[in-house]
Amino acid sequence: MIIEEQYKMKNLRIGLLAFLLLASSFIAKAWQSNEELGVLAIGFVVSDIEASEKFYTEIVGMVPAGQFSLDTQWSKDAGAANDKPFSVKMFKMKDKPSATILKLAYFDKTSKAKESEGIDMKSGVNYLTFSYDSLTPVLARIEKAGIKLVGDVKRDGYRIIFIRDPDGMFIEMIERF
Repeated sequence: MIIEEQYKMKNLRIGLLAFLLLASSFIAKAWQSNEELGVLAIGFVVSDIEASEKFYTEIVGMVPAGQFSLDTQWSKDAGAANDKPFSVKMFKMKDKPSATILKLAYFDKTSKAKESEGIDMKSGVNYLTFSYDSLTPVLARIEKAGIKLVGDVKRDGYRIIFIRDPDGMFIEMIERF
């Protein structure tokens, strides 16, 4: 009887150990180090947060990933916003730890920048690229919203469309096939 109980306990410990090893391997693959994340976030200032939020969720297909506000002292300490308080809404394409976050910063008053004729006209961030399994539902959302296609390129193995966001930034959308 004692030997049978010891045998059961040994098998239970081996099973538990195997389970823990398996579970830890899944956890290790799900979590990435900061080095592996690459670009953590891309942030830019928008002139109309409501229009931008609607565009990036309903047209692009992103999901909200949080928000925060920063006060005057933080802005002064950071030195990047002329001592003005501001807020940020964050979005992701996928709910994964490694997904790049899009940070839309907004102030009480921000003027809309003049739209450039093309991405070759000025230095800086001029376009964002998003990848899709299929552009068909994206094109339906674009058409329903009345957004004009800036460009549509079809080649062997891919299709790329260009539109503009509410502030005039070029948005590149890619489908590979």
